[in-house]
Amino acid sequence: MSVIHIELNRLLVGAEKLCTSRNSSLPVELGKSLFEECEGGVMFSQAHYLLDSSHSDYTNDIASVTFDEPSACWLITVPLEEDAQADTVAWGPYPYLP
Repeated sequence: MSVIHIELNRLLVGAEKLCTSRNSSLPVELGKSLFEECEGGVMFSQAHYLLDSSHSDYTNDIASVTFDEPSACWLITVPLEEDAQADTVAWGPYPYLP
């Protein structure tokens, strides 16, 4: 069973509402929430700004919500650790969900 277009569109609309709500209620100094569509889901990230800057200095990937076809369910994964030498990030399941 694959994710259908309607479910993915619903996820994108929810991600947009979530980011807009967070960005309107918090100052820029705490970073701005961003999202982008990835294969089978959404990738959330946080943009960090320098003082008096209108362009982000860097972004961090925060979480990924993707559809897992073998188990037919949505997965929330977060970055667990970074390997600075290989410039890669290990991703794993969100630890606070059953």
